[in-house]
Amino acid sequence: MNGSLPSLFLEGFLLGIALFSAPGPKDILVIRQGVSGGAVWGVVAICVVADASLIIIGTAGVARLLRDHPRIVSMISFAGAAYLVWFGGQRLWACIRNESMPDMSRRANTRHSPLRKAAVLSFANPYAWMDTVVLIGSIAATKPNGQRSSFLIGSIVASCLWFMLLAAGSRKLSGLFKYPGAWRWLDAAIALLMAYLTVGLIEDAARLF
Repeated sequence: MNGSLPSLFLEGFLLGIALFSAPGPKDILVIRQGVSGGAVWGVVAICVVADASLIIIGTAGVARLLRDHPRIVSMISFAGAAYLVWFGGQRLWACIRNESMPDMSRRANTRHSPLRKAAVLSFANPYAWMDTVVLIGSIAATKPNGQRSSFLIGSIVASCLWFMLLAAGSRKLSGLFKYPGAWRWLDAAIALLMAYLTVGLIEDAARLF
């Protein structure tokens, strides 16, 4: 759909919100950092910059390359599934051993760890590639050159707004997560979600291979 710059901005924004609001590993990392009082805004910044970069990459033509070579997507999906198994396994093991609650005394020494995790989850997550590179990027590529930037900005603003709301909301829940039991329930839910996402990734990868 081609139209005025405001309508293209809104189109990109609504598409972005619809895609980014689906829960995934990045969202979980933001929530964990928010409720623990960690480096949540640094994580948010990395997630937004990564989304913007992937959207621009998709617009530049990578989306068409991936559509024309489904085995590449399949291999990316298998790698992503392996990472999700590791990520979910960590949380399940912490839940079983009652080690879910972060050690706040060590936070200063490990402040860079969530930032590294955010970068890995942003660029090595096949769901993020499908949403940003393939879907948003391919749609943006169909817009006229003079109007494409409005659609891209709308999508990027959607990413920024979503992660900021997620961070602010998780901060509000920080009082609840003063108790170890709440962290165990959160880790159990994360492990289940990762298992669900892994099964979906493997099924999609098997169909494409």
